[in-house]
This record gives sequence, C-alpha cells and structure tokens, in this order.
Amino acid sequence: MPPVLQDTEALPPEDLTELLFEPGLFRGVEGSHPRVNMASTLVTSHTIDSVHPYVKEDLIYSTQDIPYNRWLNAIFDLSPQKVDKWVAHIMRNKWFQDAIVQKALYRYSMAGDELALYDPFICLAKRILELAKSTKLPEIDDTFPIHDIELADTHKKPVRTILEHEGLGAKRSPDLLLLRAAHAKKLFPQGKKAAPGVLWADILAFFELKYSVRDTADMPSILKRTIENRGMKYPPTFKITKTQTPKPSAITSSRNVGTSPVLTAATHDSSSEESASEAETLSRNEAQASRTAKKRTRSSKSSDVTLHGTCSKKSSLSQASVNGRIQAGGYALEVMSCSYGTRVFCIGNVIKDDKMSLWYYDASGYIRTRETLSIFEDFEKVAAVLVALASCTPSQFGAMPSIIKPPSSAPYPRSFPPASLEGYTLTMKHPETSENVHVTLEDPIFAQYVLVGRRTFLYGIRTSPPLHRKKLIIKFSYQIPTRQAEQELVKKAHLAGVEHLPEIHLWEDLWQMSDGVRKLFYEDEKELPFQDRTLRAIVYTRYTPIVELFSKSCKFLPLMVDQMLDCLHDLRYKANILHRDVSKNNIMYEMRDNRPHFILIDYDLAKEITGLDVHRNSSTGKHRTGTLPFMAYELVEDISKYGKSGHIPVVHRLRYDFESLFWVALWCAVKMPPGRDKQEQKQFNMIVKEWESGLLGTLAKSKRTFCTQAKQMKDLELPASSEHLRPWFRSWCKVMKTADSRLEDYEEALEKPQRLLPFDMETVDGLLTRDSIKKGLGVVVYSAEEALELQETDGVEHIVSNGPYDEESNVSYDEESDRPYDEESNDYQRARRCCSLTWFLDWCWPEQAKYPLGRLSDVR
Repeated sequence: MPPVLQDTEALPPEDLTELLFEPGLFRGVEGSHPRVNMASTLVTSHTIDSVHPYVKEDLIYSTQDIPYNRWLNAIFDLSPQKVDKWVAHIMRNKWFQDAIVQKALYRYSMAGDELALYDPFICLAKRILELAKSTKLPEIDDTFPIHDIELADTHKKPVRTILEHEGLGAKRSPDLLLLRAAHAKKLFPQGKKAAPGVLWADILAFFELKYSVRDTADMPSILKRTIENRGMKYPPTFKITKTQTPKPSAITSSRNVGTSPVLTAATHDSSSEESASEAETLSRNEAQASRTAKKRTRSSKSSDVTLHGTCSKKSSLSQASVNGRIQAGGYALEVMSCSYGTRVFCIGNVIKDDKMSLWYYDASGYIRTRETLSIFEDFEKVAAVLVALASCTPSQFGAMPSIIKPPSSAPYPRSFPPASLEGYTLTMKHPETSENVHVTLEDPIFAQYVLVGRRTFLYGIRTSPPLHRKKLIIKFSYQIPTRQAEQELVKKAHLAGVEHLPEIHLWEDLWQMSDGVRKLFYEDEKELPFQDRTLRAIVYTRYTPIVELFSKSCKFLPLMVDQMLDCLHDLRYKANILHRDVSKNNIMYEMRDNRPHFILIDYDLAKEITGLDVHRNSSTGKHRTGTLPFMAYELVEDISKYGKSGHIPVVHRLRYDFESLFWVALWCAVKMPPGRDKQEQKQFNMIVKEWESGLLGTLAKSKRTFCTQAKQMKDLELPASSEHLRPWFRSWCKVMKTADSRLEDYEEALEKPQRLLPFDMETVDGLLTRDSIKKGLGVVVYSAEEALELQETDGVEHIVSNGPYDEESNVSYDEESDRPYDEESNDYQRARRCCSLTWFLDWCWPEQAKYPLGRLSDVR
C-alpha cells in the first residue's frame, strides 16, 4: 500500500509510480506531508487534503482504460449508433449556438480559478438537459427515470460520513454532485437552521474539476478557434429578452455568487448586433482574462509560499490542487464505503480544464475512458454524455441487483438511492434441509473502508423461519471465486478441534461481477486482465465487539491474548490454516460462565496451508491482504516494495499473525479505555495516529523498533485503567526482540561464504511460538483485587502479582513447584516437528521465503 499523497499536481499515468514510491516528492509544498491512512482505523483525524493510500495503489495496479464508445454502451446502454443519432440531432438543432450555452462556455473559458469553473458548468449542464427535453432528443421521454435530478455545487461543505467512519480519511467535499432535488436542498440553510448537508449515499455521481495554472490560459483560444471553425463570431454575442429569463431553480436561487442569472430559453443570433456596452464588456473581460493568465504563468515560476505569510485564495487553490484522478478515487471510496453495500459501483467524471474523462469504480478496480472529450471542441458528445447521465436508471447508478430486494413500501426509483439496505430481503437455502429461509436485513453494523477488494459489510438480521435462539448477523463480501469459502475453512477447523471459532448457519454465493456491467466492458476486449469477484453472504451468530469490553476495563486483555494464541496456534498446527487478518474488528466475544469467551471471526483471507504452500506467497488475489494497522512490520516493509523490480513477496507465516495480535492488544490498551477528559483522550488519539502515519518504509521501521524495544513501551503513555499492563507488554517486546535479533543474524550469515545450518523461518528457530510467547508473558503486574478475581475464575494460565521471578534472568517461575515454567512443552515440541520440513525447504529455496535466489548461490 503506498503512502498518502497530498497537494500534488496532475501527473500523466506513466508517472503515477512516483506518486507512490518517491519519499521526497511532496516536501516543500505548503501543508503537505505524505501519510499512511489505516484501513480499519476509526479514530484518525486527517486534514482535508489527505487521500487514502489504497486509491493511489488502485490507480496503478487496478485501473484500465477502454474506448469511450464501449464505456458509454456498458454504463448508459448508449450504443455508437445511438450516440451518432444524438450528436446529429444536437447539431441539427444548433445547441452549440444557443445563447445560454454560449454564455456558459465563454464564462467557463474565462474562469480565473477552480471555483469559477463550477457555476458556468452547472448552467451549461442544466441548459443541455432543458434542450434535450424541449427539442425531443430521440428516445428521451419528458420525464426521466429519476425525474428530479440536479447538478449541485457543494460550496466546499464536507459530505456527511457514517458513524463508523467518523475521523477516517479526510472531510471531503466533491466539487459538483449529481443529486435528487430533495437531497440537493440539504446543501443550503433551512430557514434559520444550518444546512444539514448530504450523505455520501445520497450521491448519484460526482464531478471533479481541476484548474491547471499552465493549461487553463489556453481555454479562451480553444473556444475562440472552435467558435470560428463553426462560422461564428468571437467573442460570442447574446440577444436576451426578459421573457427568456427562466425562474431560478432551488439550487441557483439559493446561491449568492454574484453571477448573471441562468437563462433557459434564449436563442443565439450570430448576425445580430449587440449594444456597444455589452460588446465592450466582453472585450474587456477577454483582455483581463488574458492578462490574468499571463500573470498566473509568471507567478507559477516563483515561490508558491511566502515565509511567515499567507497565500491568496487563488494561489492556495493552485498549490493544493490534488491530482484529479486521485481525488476522484477518494470520493468513490467514500461513496462505496459509506453506503453500507447499497451500491455495486459508482460513477465519476474528472474534468481538467476543458477535458473530461469518465470513470467507473467497483470492487474489482477502476475503468476510465481511453479518450477525453473537450467541452468546447467535442460539445455535442459532452452534451450526449450529460443527457445519458441524467437518464440513468437505479441499476445504471449502481443499485444492488434484485436478488436483494427493497421493501414494498420503498420501491425503486422513488426511494433510490437508499442510505442503507435496512428492510431489504433475500432468500437463502438452508444447508441441511434445503428449505428457503427468508432473511430480512435490520440494523447496519459495519462497512469496510475500502473500494477495491472484499468491501465487507454486515447487518443484523431476522429470519423466517427462525434459525437460532441467539441473535444473528449476515456478512456480505466480494470474494475471489477461486478462494476457498469461509464456511469450508471454519468447518475444517471445527473438525480438527480448534476452539474460539464462530458458529455459521447459512451461506450462499449471490452473484458475480462478471454477470453485470463488467461483462459488457470486456465483450470485445477479452485480453484485458480482470479479476472477477463473487458477492458471498454468510450468516453466523452475532457476537459482541471487544470495544464494549475494553472500554470499561482492560483486566481481561491477557485472557483475550491467551485464548487467541491458542486459536491461532491450533488453526496452524491442527487444521493447517493461517488466518492472515488478525485485527481489532475480527476478534469478538460472548460471555460464558461469567467471563468472556473470545471468538476469532472473518476467514475471508484465511488460507489452508498444505505441502509446499507453506513456502509460497499464499495470496490468490491481486490485491493486498490484511489490515495495515495490525500488520507485522515485515509485511508492511514488503508492501512498501510492491511493484519494484526484482521484488519477491514474503510468505505469510504464523508469527506474523502473532505479531498482529500484539498490535491488537496494544491498540485495545491505548485507544479503547476512555480518557479522564477530552484533552487526555485527544492525547491517546495522537499516540495511535503516530503509529499509523508515515511512508510505508518508515512505518515498517517504526513498528519494528516499537515492538522489539522494551524501552519504547516504557515511555508509552497509557490510560490509568491499562497502566498495570505495561510490564506485560514490555515482556512481549523482549520476546520479539530476541526473535528479531536471531533473524538479523541469519540474514547477515547469508552474506557470508560458509554453508548455513537449517533455519526455521516459521518460528524463528522456536523463538516465536505460542508457548514461547506465553512463557514471556508470565510476568503480569495486577492489583491484588484483580489477581484474586482472575485466579478465582481461572482467567489466565499464569498470574504473577509483583513476582516471583528472577530479576537477573527475568525468568518466570511456577509458584507451586518453585521451578521455571517448562521450556519444552508438548505443544512446542509438536510445533518443532511440524516445522522440520520448513527448515529444509527454507534452506534450499530461500527465494520462496524472503531472500533472493542469487544470495543462496553465493552461499553454496
């Protein structure tokens, strides 16, 4: 995953790699600081300039371009023949010569900054839709499928996010939004009340306009050439009467931007003579725009920021101009992740100066038009696109397929777009009786903050007939079809005797992305790479998030770690399964015998490891695995090298899941307990923010230092309720430090000519196993009351209240026998026997483990 990029200029596609992997690219730009944003973090506070790192990665590795005609046909059902028919109609009816169109195009070309582009474009789009209805564009009814669509300016008011994603990413405000009229009104004050704003789920499509300091100066000349090539005069002249002035819409009338009123019924008369005053005004405007353009060009060569000073509004806009494609990808991420699965895909438009490209976003990646259209030179085609966009049905705006049905009280298109799928229904087969089970979605619980990938979202449900006396939950996710299904892995683990697993009741594959719009994209271009995804649904018992437990007390945190170590160990050595996504959202609990019983959920990324699979990169997808805040530092370092020449991905091993558990436990101890006041809570938020910020390479080094240096833990500020866990965490750091040192010694030995002894990469020669970690965690400082309570409930395997242990060797002792804990337990011996083949294969094929093949040949 690449770092977050801020305040960048637009770069051509071939330069996008620089956006991801050049550490110093953005230094010196006001307010810029490349950062990594965590995929499942619910607490990070970012500036409005930040863009999620997955967006940049997707732009490089998951973006494809297809011909403009094929894009229109797939999304809008607009065939090349229909486009030609529309273009001919638009030319025949002289839309381009329309006075309102001319005025909007002229104002657009003379814009002095990005903000000045918005209103002319809105006026242009509105007039085009009016002309489509008044001139009876072929196959367009007077009433569109969604008849009350409006293009609105957000006035830089951030779009409202869902509660689960508060503080995640930036507070974004797309430039222009395609909305239903009822939603568009929310952008403006309601009487004396402030504007409530719109939700990301309300957005039908978005427009990202970018103003280029260097290229925008050419827009007047492009429009001038276009007008003259059509046999018209430049600057354009207008003949407008009072009867031709339309009534302003709710959007236009609510604006106070100091512009001329929008005119909706005027016609252009190229032979008429305008009054001298109007002609002089237009000439002055043109001359002023020319001077402004030259001034912008000169100023762009000088320093962008004055020392200890502030920038003008126009200047700051140019400096903060984020690459339009990256910014648009950020909007698509928000639309898809903040709508609780209501949309399969979303549509965006990126306009740089006068050039427009169309974008499609779904769980498999991005698809853009290969060609760009000029608002001036390709006016008729741009008009056809805007009419087609306003003519979309709910399914063409990305509505969920009918397999998940809206309630009869809220049918489409009247109720589209919905804020969630609450009240929607689907039918699933019972795995044992094969009878139909009707599932009704209730409260939305979780939506993964991601666009390309699984895009997991969860709902509480009720079933008919009832399945279980406990509450149930349904999880939807877009899975790679060839990936082993979650219920199969969980069943195998159950049969192997693994505990702490979720109880699964129903499952079904609902539909594949290749059955929808994606199929149309690739009909004539089958050579394009495409990773299909299946929408899978799985119903299991509803458990409680650990935040509800640890926000009250952290006394059961060692118990969670103890149980999860057992679960991860048994998954690997009893069922040959690696979980590969241990995170705070994937550990739940339920109360059993008055104490929490922790459950490891979400096996979407789990992998069954058999034979030589243990030495291969086990990811079957083309996308990232795991949740970044909780990834092992070696995996973060590996991601930072992704896409570089000669890079060999590391193999995911059990010790990485163990390290993820460390980060989960530390997260729970720092973030979940409430602070004494807002200031202290903010302080803990900043601590977590520091862990998850920075370039990936730097972040990997920081994580390595933190989890292998006990001193770092000594200096870490902790809430009062988790302060007693500090020695416990320091002991864990010491275990990882010993293993890290052994790994470092082994890597250094690879550079030397002598032959190496076999080395167990899975457990670092036995230093990172379940038992070695439990042994290291034997020293926990509890208050007397907590120790007594946990001993009475058998809460943890080993409890030591301020000792006894050997101060010099830091070895924990069993109080009953007064002896050190068994260093070679049966579980540990079994783990070493299972890894005997690992030693041999890692020794023979280190390139499958982590090290280049060439280094092995040097050793030999």
